[in-house]
Amino acid sequence: MKQLMRQVSERLVGAVLPSVEAGACVPEHGQCCRRGYAFSCNGICSVRRSGC
Repeated sequence: MKQLMRQVSERLVGAVLPSVEAGACVPEHGQCCRRGYAFSCNGICSVRRSGC
């Protein structure tokens, strides 16, 4: 019964949410994230940068 409920819920969620391809979505270090800021080594938009 648990397995049946899990399958049904996964199908319902799959019908509502768009499919996502597997893989990491990590921005490159130094890539601009907004005006005046760039991504740090950890992927956080916090490094001030004049070229952005």
